[in-house]
Amino acid sequence: MSKARRFSEMLREARQKASQSTEVMGILLNMEEEDYIALERAETYPDNETLKRLCMMLEWNYYDTQRAIINEISTRPGPPAQSGADALQALQSTPVGLARQPRGAREALGTRLREVREKTGQSVEIIGMLLGIEPEHYLQLEQGAAPGDDLLRRISMVYDWNYHDLQALLRTEQAHALQPRRSGSPFPGASPHTHRLRRMLQEMEGIFTSLPERDQQFVLAQVELIRETMLRLRHAS
Repeated sequence: MSKARRFSEMLREARQKASQSTEVMGILLNMEEEDYIALERAETYPDNETLKRLCMMLEWNYYDTQRAIINEISTRPGPPAQSGADALQALQSTPVGLARQPRGAREALGTRLREVREKTGQSVEIIGMLLGIEPEHYLQLEQGAAPGDDLLRRISMVYDWNYHDLQALLRTEQAHALQPRRSGSPFPGASPHTHRLRRMLQEMEGIFTSLPERDQQFVLAQVELIRETMLRLRHAS
């Protein structure tokens, strides 16, 4: 794949060479035809999962294609931006890095992510692409959303931060969020099972935000079933 050509052009040429319609491409990629057409019009870029399916289908190298898209995003009209490779190096070398924080610092993960982005001058689109998530999901991380384990590992690799330090930081954040605002127990009479449930809900919320809308609707339907089961159990007791 030539890096000088736009991703949208390569995608359209590959489809035409295979004599496929935009409708069929949308079906093969598990997306609406209008969303696929937006890719060929350069109005948007594929998310990570769609990019993987696309590369498998067209026999493109996933990492080369991902890098080409990052470089393309970085050269779009707007404030000056670095190439994808330079963006990654800048993120890893900034002095705001987690490993360089003073011992005992309790700065939130979202705050550190925002400071690195601002210091390196990167856009949320580029960082989202590096992390394999949508820009909206990345902004949620900066605002305090807890990442799932897979995303946390990607963050540690992209920023060259210690994964176990990140885990400890998130545990500290969660424990701080559960601290009582008044004297006494924050949850009087709460059992260990209740505390476990709260931890699970916090972790689920972080994973939930990274799911596509269709999967979110499926998960919500399952949660509603669990809620109905709990209500029946309460009435039966």
